Amino acid sequence: MDNPSRPVTGYPAPNQNGHPHPPPNAAYPYAAAPPPSQPYAYNPYYQAQTPIYRRPAFVRSFLITMIALAIIFGCILFIFWLVVRPRVPEFHVTSLSVSNFSTNNSQLTANWDARVRAYNPNKKMSVYYYDVFSAINYNSVTLSRTQMPPFEQGTRNQTELTAKFAVVGSYIEEKAVNSINSERSGGSVKFDFRLEAYARFKYGGWRMRRKWARVWCDDVAVSLSSSSGSGNLVGGSRKCRVAI
Repeated sequence: MDNPSRPVTGYPAPNQNGHPHPPPNAAYPYAAAPPPSQPYAYNPYYQAQTPIYRRPAFVRSFLITMIALAIIFGCILFIFWLVVRPRVPEFHVTSLSVSNFSTNNSQLTANWDARVRAYNPNKKMSVYYYDVFSAINYNSVTLSRTQMPPFEQGTRNQTELTAKFAVVGSYIEEKAVNSINSERSGGSVKFDFRLEAYARFKYGGWRMRRKWARVWCDDVAVSLSSSSGSGNLVGGSRKCRVAI
């Protein structure tokens, strides 16, 4: 006799809680887990990207460009200097005479006649001078000043310039008068000749920017005694300092 508690072959065993098994084709009451090939979908929190600043890269490129341009410009100037070899012009005071010189009661009366030789030593550059002014000084005191005509010098050119100065009853400081009279007692007085002008150099059809040229001829001695109001240059031609 068969045991009634033994399950029948071909039928599933009943649940222990007494509920029957669901039909074979019934849907599972809970959502199935996603297959391994499809990860769990989620909506992450969106975070705005921080903008990328390219200022350091721009500054670096700008500096590199400026350095490269400076090097190129420097090479061009160096090549130009090798080809042209610019030189500063030379100036000499060849003659300086004074007449009618007198100092009375801090008043000066005198006439000066100066001759200057200008020389352009450049082989490939000419120079043009304009707004030319010259002066006669004593130490730091300007005794007389005059304007001279413009002039141009070609390559290896030498030009003779003249400048005339005159003062009548011009006031000068007592300290300068005493110093002049002291030198006159020794037989000569040292004056300073000054020349200033705008200079523009020219190479072929190319003109350089204008430059301010200054010429100093210090301690140009003139024979001038206390008993005489006239005198001439002592010691021959004097070379001047030139700055451009």
